[in-house]
Amino acid sequence: MKFRIAAIAFALMFVASAKAHAVSFSLNGTGASFEGSSSQVVYASNSAGDPVVITAVGAKVLGDGEITELGVPSMMPDGRVIFGAEVTSKGKDQKSSRHPWAIFIGDPEALPEKRLSALEIKNKSMACDPVFHGDPYPVADADGRIAFMSALGRGRDGVMLYSHGSLKCVAETGTRTLEGDRIAVLSFGSIQIGAQGEVVFNAYLNNPDQPERKHAQVLLIASTGGVSEIAVEGRTGPNGAEYQSPFGIPAAIASPQGTLVAFTAKIPSGTALFQYDGTGVARVLATGANTALGPVSYLSPGRPGLMDDGTMAVLAGCAREPVIFRLDHGHLNPSLERGQLTPLGAVLNSFGDPVLTGTGSMFVGATDSDGREEIFVLDGNGGFFELGSPEGLYRAQYSASHEHSIFTGTLSVNPQGDFTYLGGK
Repeated sequence: MKFRIAAIAFALMFVASAKAHAVSFSLNGTGASFEGSSSQVVYASNSAGDPVVITAVGAKVLGDGEITELGVPSMMPDGRVIFGAEVTSKGKDQKSSRHPWAIFIGDPEALPEKRLSALEIKNKSMACDPVFHGDPYPVADADGRIAFMSALGRGRDGVMLYSHGSLKCVAETGTRTLEGDRIAVLSFGSIQIGAQGEVVFNAYLNNPDQPERKHAQVLLIASTGGVSEIAVEGRTGPNGAEYQSPFGIPAAIASPQGTLVAFTAKIPSGTALFQYDGTGVARVLATGANTALGPVSYLSPGRPGLMDDGTMAVLAGCAREPVIFRLDHGHLNPSLERGQLTPLGAVLNSFGDPVLTGTGSMFVGATDSDGREEIFVLDGNGGFFELGSPEGLYRAQYSASHEHSIFTGTLSVNPQGDFTYLGGK
């Protein structure tokens, strides 16, 4: 499976619920060893900034199981990585049987054989029983809470919030929002987690205002106290413009003021970038805006970069040329543009969606004129490095161990600058 820069925003996957199955996880060591070569590997940075193998397709896990597919990883604030994986096992007849997906946590500081463990769910209600038919896209916060999506064993899909062994459903299809609408469909792959376990995600509502249309796209924020609507297709947003579909994949982060959210959405005049601060939504940038590189002609539907002080970064287009903009307290600054030289002298050709760290460093996946996919870092002092080069921000040693392929569309970075991604061997 190859993740290309041109398709950096993952398609949102709508998963129908199916027959219930019991889920039982254990923290017994599952190991990170694997046999043979693999076309898909989870990498995560250790304390030295070197990417190390967490696990791979073909790894032996959960007794006689074998990982047959890896989900998109997410970097946890404590430096560990969390991800979903499909596990297949062989019975006594040597026939393979698929298991539901499971959630794993990887520790890049542990020994290779002890890097991987399965998430342990000690307490859950019968009404909140996850049935994994695909990637749950788990994410975590600094307090150890984990949010993910899954089918439920009663004909619905749910948004789960895990904390210290216990699991709760904070939203599901059929849930009524605090504004009175009902959730019709969840958008798998859109989930993020903010302050105090608030979960942000895309979904679709039953549309009572337009009965001829079955669903309206919506951006929601949920906690154990209920589900609120941030933005709804067909309703008026900032500057009097109507939200239209599609909505981009949201970014969310905990801040001193609460949960901050950044997202793009279509409006009648094009596309706009918005920020939600807990009190309301503000429009920050829209297509047609004039910049030093020309008018903005495109804003990515992928996840924007976001810091807890409100600084954002977004993949855009100016005169049909890709550019990364940084938006810092009202100032719009181009950070990277097509044609710029890499530190090794190649020419940048295209970009993925940027990720910001708590110190202001920016991680960006990009392809160069030679067709290579690499990850670049722009630090707060204006330094520009290729991740893994000798002069890189993380002083990673440049050796054969780093000459693996990188699926830049899977990059995840925590506020401390620890990173993870899927790649090849």
